[in-house]
Amino acid sequence: DPVPIACEIALALQTFVTRQVNVFDPAVITIGQISAGTTDNVIPETALLYGTMRTLSAATRAKLHAGLPGLAQGIAAAHGASATVEIIPGFPVTNCDGRAVALGEAVTKRLFGDDQWQTLAHPIMGAEDFAYVLEKTPGAMFFLGVAEEGTDWRACCGLHSTHMHLDESAMARGAALHAAIAEQYLAHGFGQ
Repeated sequence: DPVPIACEIALALQTFVTRQVNVFDPAVITIGQISAGTTDNVIPETALLYGTMRTLSAATRAKLHAGLPGLAQGIAAAHGASATVEIIPGFPVTNCDGRAVALGEAVTKRLFGDDQWQTLAHPIMGAEDFAYVLEKTPGAMFFLGVAEEGTDWRACCGLHSTHMHLDESAMARGAALHAAIAEQYLAHGFGQ
């Protein structure tokens, strides 16, 4: 029965991350879909697991890519089954250049005030195609607050939620910030 084997693999992935990945260079593996069978009283021939992995470094990503096939195949073999792992490379890790971050911070504070800049306490593991740009040229990715006036942004729905509301006037501030950062960079490079 491939269903309990698939479930065991999904659970083992969580242990794999906690035991094989450095906590200071973290990773997340999420199984978002398990698909098997066509009805409730027939054991399916196969089970498919679909998921995503997020890392903060290329080295950790490579470690996950190397380890996942052995984990899945070992668990399947222990139950007399087989497993095939297909990893479709997604977006690379988004690495911001510290000089570009400092430039963005300085321009934001100059344009809008010190209280309008917030540094993230921890990196996030979002998948972002802007990472391709940052592989080729130094830069940084900034978030523009779009919570409606008078709301606590920490309590608002995320950007990928169907319940998200945004204050569209923030877009003008974002455009002004982009222009000011570009102008500052063209005049002084990463110097402030």
